[in-house]
Amino acid sequence: MKIAVDGPSASGKSTLAKLLSQRLGIPYLETGLLYRMFGYIAFKEKVKPEEALKLFDEDFRVFFDVGKTEVYWKGKKLAEELKGEEVGKYASLLGEVPAFRERMIELFRRLVGGVQVVAEGRDVGTHIFPEAPLKFFITALTEERARRRYLELKSKGLEVSYEEILKAIQERDLRDFNRPVYPFKPAEDAHIIDTTNKTVEETLELILSIVREKER
Repeated sequence: MKIAVDGPSASGKSTLAKLLSQRLGIPYLETGLLYRMFGYIAFKEKVKPEEALKLFDEDFRVFFDVGKTEVYWKGKKLAEELKGEEVGKYASLLGEVPAFRERMIELFRRLVGGVQVVAEGRDVGTHIFPEAPLKFFITALTEERARRRYLELKSKGLEVSYEEILKAIQERDLRDFNRPVYPFKPAEDAHIIDTTNKTVEETLELILSIVREKER
């Protein structure tokens, strides 16, 4: 079974998708991590969005399994480097390039093939795996998402501003929702789940109950 988990940044979708993968024992593909990987490479190599297709010639590797997705560039695993707002901005700009997004969709489909997967991102249910029998769209109030990202970065010892994070999230939402090609929106048959006033465990149990119902 393919399960699509989409939603905006800091909505909790990555945490939930990873936990869902672990509870079900099937691989987890974090599509946004690959966009961030390419955003990071573009930032480091000074590749402009209009030159985005040349990024596929880079020395990168992707590994995904139950509860984890890992990306490598030039043999080095990338993790913390990909979490900054600047990298997120580059990733979003690359996502606005239709030819680049089409190549990304091809890459995701080739990686997964016919295996079961919990795939998480922003357009999994609408464009990458529109045939997925189960689709979830995880959301939360913008202010709550900014608060979560602020606390996450502070816990890592980073000096950050809540106001700047809120502004960055609002700007990315605006760009993504208004893309002329592949605009960011829930799939028509997605289960919309607002996590604003829910704990991770409450939300996970809700998702699992929907999965169990589908399996009956």
